[in-house]
Amino acid sequence: MKKVYTSLCLLLAASALQAQVTIGPKVGLNVNYESYEFSGDLSNTRVQSRTAKVGYQAGVAINLKTSDYFSIRPEVLYNIMGGDTQYGDDEGNTKVLKNRYDYLSIPLNFVATFEAGPGKINVFVAPQFSLGLGGKYTSNTDSSAVGFFGVRRREDRSGTLQTSDVPDNYTGTNKYFNQINWGINYGVGYQVKGLLFTGQYHMGLSNNEPHYSNPDQEAHRGNVVTKNYGFTVGLTYFFGDTKDE
Repeated sequence: MKKVYTSLCLLLAASALQAQVTIGPKVGLNVNYESYEFSGDLSNTRVQSRTAKVGYQAGVAINLKTSDYFSIRPEVLYNIMGGDTQYGDDEGNTKVLKNRYDYLSIPLNFVATFEAGPGKINVFVAPQFSLGLGGKYTSNTDSSAVGFFGVRRREDRSGTLQTSDVPDNYTGTNKYFNQINWGINYGVGYQVKGLLFTGQYHMGLSNNEPHYSNPDQEAHRGNVVTKNYGFTVGLTYFFGDTKDE
């Protein structure tokens, strides 16, 4: 994925030399979830419910118009993702985990445009690279396997999410996540003069689970695979663009 993204960036640089360039701010509302897959020692664990994490994104978009029907639109965004997930095992143990991830995201949109009414329809697809900046979490664990005479035990935790590898023998309350995140976006938009409305779906390709300093733990990292996915509605205004895209 890294090589593909590098090649696309080189294409972007070449296209920029001949393109009509406009730039402007973008804001968006995110409705995000996390998917979970369990295997190995955790194969009896199953997702019971998911709740959306509502966040936002804000930043800048650069539109490189290469023809009347095609443009390349890179964006640099502060982007909040995550989700609330409840999962449990066959013994009745459950856990509710609420994660908020803060990212610097750089989607590279490839946009086809079609005339429609007073403006133009945009159809786009974008590989997206995101760099984790930090975040927050809360977890609520309810265990029937611990305690005397079957008394259930509940444990509540909260703290920050950090992007470094999990230290060996770590027992602290802060949690870690994978700093490098790849994904792909696709969606549609409508532009009238400089104003662009968009709706898109984001599909994460990278595992959010952290890497570990301990080689044995790192070898079992794939027993839990979590990925971001969700929807975004956005609004962008390109300064200096007084004509339909």
